[in-house]
Amino acid sequence: MKIGKISNTILKRTVLKTISGLYNAYVPEKNKVGLDANKIYIGKQDFVLMATDCGIEPVYTVANNICARGGRPVCIQCSIVLPQNFREIRLREIMEELSKDCRSLGLAIAGGHTQVSDVVLKPIISVTGIGIMEDDKHRMQSNKALVHEDIVLTKWIGIGGIRNIIEQNKEQILSRYNIDFIDKAMGNKEDMSVWIEAEIAKKAGVHCMHDVSQGGIFAALWDMAQASGVGIDVDLRKIPVKQEIIEICEMYDINPYQLQSAGCLLMTFADGYGIVKTLAKQGIKASVIGRTISGNDKIIHNLDEVRYLDLPKQDSLYADWKGNVDDERKNIKFT
Repeated sequence: MKIGKISNTILKRTVLKTISGLYNAYVPEKNKVGLDANKIYIGKQDFVLMATDCGIEPVYTVANNICARGGRPVCIQCSIVLPQNFREIRLREIMEELSKDCRSLGLAIAGGHTQVSDVVLKPIISVTGIGIMEDDKHRMQSNKALVHEDIVLTKWIGIGGIRNIIEQNKEQILSRYNIDFIDKAMGNKEDMSVWIEAEIAKKAGVHCMHDVSQGGIFAALWDMAQASGVGIDVDLRKIPVKQEIIEICEMYDINPYQLQSAGCLLMTFADGYGIVKTLAKQGIKASVIGRTISGNDKIIHNLDEVRYLDLPKQDSLYADWKGNVDDERKNIKFT
């Protein structure tokens, strides 16, 4: 199998099909594609939300998963598996980074597990986020988009992925661009949180939200539309992306539309331009990028060019960055 998040096809037939029926009164909601945080009832109305991730920036990812369901993340648990040749000082660096992210988001670390294994070559860090919601009033779903709603995207794509690319290749990128250019591409790490916009959106009456992470905006659009049983008509030119991110992606033949984008929140709303104005008052950039439509077509317009989204692809972070660009990526113009 390919590196990174498994495909939706494998997820359905091998994972979700295998665990089908494993529900009870405390976990009554069926697992499905696009459902990144599930709820656990602890009372008549109160319930806990939980999400797990082991990819890029897992603390921000699980917190965003919970926020996109209308919850409030409160803590994490982390599991770390280390290779035998790993030094203790590197473990400290990992824990300091996890702690820093938790402090930034106001999260506690409620425990976890750490061990050394002779079957791993690199550290494996798995984070489970735990959040709460007092009632079902603001419960969100990624499969509740309705026909003829505006599709709104906050911030810009590639937020999480570009930080990883720069961190791994900073010297090489500095040979072409100056530090100011790189800083503009990276932005602030706090940009990776969708907490504020999710709170504003749910109070405004948005009922369908989906955070954009592995697979990028194309995967998030496909997942949301497929889960909701609607089509989409999106203008590629309206999807916000920094010029600095585009240029760094071009260095490595990376498709920014398939790049990890933790920090973007995708939502549908009857009055998309209204929620854009509301978010702007709080200093949060948002854009209407298209509309939901009847049927199953997932249309992407780019001037006179029309294409259709297919099943989500492997995130560009895990693809062969040099000399292995598939035809679909070659045909996309990033302008």
